[in-house]
Amino acid sequence: MVPLDEDIKREDSLIARYMSEPVKASHDNNGLIMENSAQRLSGEASRALEIRRAAHVAMLQLAHEGDLTAEMRTQSLDLRRRVARATTAPGSNFDTLEADLRTAAFKRSDQISTILKDRAIRKEHAATIETGRKWSDLFFLPPVDHSFWWANTHSHVAPDTRSAFRDDGLHFWGGPKVQDYDGEMHTSLGAVASFALQPARFPTSPSGRFLSSPAVELIGGIVAFAPDWDLIQGNGIASCELFLRQTIFQFGFGSSGPVPVKIAEAQGYDAWRIYLKNTGFSRHLAMPGFKAIPPVIYNQNQLAPNELWAEVEVRLDIYLNCTGALVWCDPDLLLRTFQWAPTPL
Repeated sequence: MVPLDEDIKREDSLIARYMSEPVKASHDNNGLIMENSAQRLSGEASRALEIRRAAHVAMLQLAHEGDLTAEMRTQSLDLRRRVARATTAPGSNFDTLEADLRTAAFKRSDQISTILKDRAIRKEHAATIETGRKWSDLFFLPPVDHSFWWANTHSHVAPDTRSAFRDDGLHFWGGPKVQDYDGEMHTSLGAVASFALQPARFPTSPSGRFLSSPAVELIGGIVAFAPDWDLIQGNGIASCELFLRQTIFQFGFGSSGPVPVKIAEAQGYDAWRIYLKNTGFSRHLAMPGFKAIPPVIYNQNQLAPNELWAEVEVRLDIYLNCTGALVWCDPDLLLRTFQWAPTPL
């Protein structure tokens, strides 16, 4: 069907507004937030995105929890000191030491099991999604194109890391380092970008099935350093992995307000990775540049008649062990996200 002149003018007007209006940037204790001023969101949609962001931050806090409490690490350190003394002092009772090591191993096993089970319960509670059937009908925008339009981006940073949204994209610099003796760190840095596709802009497909295949650019590099093995601290480790996720969802109503109803999701760790163990040296690895996000397939015939949302998450998961272990942006890391249109199948 050939669009009318009025439709073309309206489309040109919306595109001009999108290209001309600035990005709105703000920040809070959880990181940086960028919003597309041309993507007009209702108060309900904005609140729903903020609730989803808070849930994502809570999940990150769970992911960053270490497997050992401070008390457990102190106990391990004391035991390693005893082992060190026993291997050098004459007349040591190794039978007693072996019994103590065995008792400590069983105790540690029970403690780790309890911690991991508790964490799994809290993750399950945090990820609970209500599936009500009362749908909000937020937007009916004139047809412009079939792309997922960028709505906002929120970032988070690791200790001693900063981020800023500049003309060419989202920049990260700095990075975490273990400062404490016999210390370790689970942390991450990254961003989640949200995109919206209004019902008036839904594409068509004979089968109703679509492929959503976004991509990002990651430019810059990462440097990591792992200390040598230490008798007291154990293995020196510096690990950095690239996690990618795409989630397609719609907002429904739950008992406490809007809740995301997941339509499709794909996630996983990329082949890009740094892992150093007991090396005593650093390694630089360039970021991959263009990077495809895991694609998903969804059936549009099963959607409610309200906005379809897509989330793209790019995250570097970092683990450090032993004093001096570090993962730094070298010299910085640039993340760019792009709009895309679903492909009919």
